[in-house]
Amino acid sequence: MAHHSFQIAGMNEHFKRHPLSMFLDAMVSLEIESIELWAGSPHLYVEDASVQEVEKLRRDIQERGLHLICLTPEQCIYPVNIAAKEPEVRQRSIEYFLKSLEISSALECNMLQIVPGKGYYDESTGEAWKRSRESLEIIAKKAEQMSISVVLEALEKKESNLIPDSLSLKRMLEEIKSPNLKAVVDTCPMAAAGESFTDCFRELGSDIKHVHLADSFHSVLGEGTLPIYQYLDELTKHNYRGFVTIEIVGRTYVFEPVKAIQKSLAYLDQYAVSKAAL
Repeated sequence: MAHHSFQIAGMNEHFKRHPLSMFLDAMVSLEIESIELWAGSPHLYVEDASVQEVEKLRRDIQERGLHLICLTPEQCIYPVNIAAKEPEVRQRSIEYFLKSLEISSALECNMLQIVPGKGYYDESTGEAWKRSRESLEIIAKKAEQMSISVVLEALEKKESNLIPDSLSLKRMLEEIKSPNLKAVVDTCPMAAAGESFTDCFRELGSDIKHVHLADSFHSVLGEGTLPIYQYLDELTKHNYRGFVTIEIVGRTYVFEPVKAIQKSLAYLDQYAVSKAAL
């Protein structure tokens, strides 16, 4: 996999109709050493996760020689919203991420992915922005104590009304100013905002610590309409040396999740071949 300046990681989100062990074994057979763990039910649901379950998972990952680079707790489909107007929802959401930091630490993983949450669409976004910022400050403070990087991701406008693009993401990072709060760029919200990696690097620069790579609607690379090869060129041009996780979410991929990753890897290999030919 060493044909880029960045490293490719696999992710288990589209394996959720299969045991987590199947995903881990697939990574070994596909020779993908780095993994990002989507922490959701039934694989690892944060609120239910016991110390024993987390310890067993740490061993399962280690025994296969895999390296966990990022923990991404499910936070879009569960009642988790760090910008929620309801104090109890917001408090529960903050605690969800504080526990996620503990789990990251126990799994020897130094990166946690987070989204800004969302406000009601009929209230001023300023109030929801403030709630999101206050929640992120609490989470970032704990991350500093634990030496974990929290990477914040923009969401499409249909998912959240708070951070749709690199400009608003930069603003949030600047308002919080935590050395442990950085950015992750996902190609789907990026494209929805009409942006490219060049735009994102212009705004966020070295604060971009992580990348999620998927074709349109989080489909297999090459099966959508996004200019994936252009994105890879931009990452190389900006000398990005972090991890790039192939994040496949589409519902149809749950039937043959391994094939979905194989197709994406083949697409990346074609890119490498085309570069080598230049």
